[in-house]
Amino acid sequence: MTDMEQVKKRVIEITIEVTGEGEYPDQADLDTQLAKPLEEWGVDSLSALELAVHLERQFGTRLEEEELAHIRTLADIVNLVDQKRKV
Repeated sequence: MTDMEQVKKRVIEITIEVTGEGEYPDQADLDTQLAKPLEEWGVDSLSALELAVHLERQFGTRLEEEELAHIRTLADIVNLVDQKRKV
């Protein structure tokens, strides 16, 4: 499993832990799950903040509120985390 696949899987796992929604996908289903809108994961404004805190701890990156305002899918989160890890 590549580093990026591990990030994708962990973002989904953290989202499930925070919201209690969704199922743990198999490897082939990662991108499909990441493309779902946050609303389908049960992410509202409060759980979005909780999710951000968990992701910051997991990946050691700071996710700014203005960045989070543009997030629509878990794929957006993965891309943001990936960009910040490369800086």
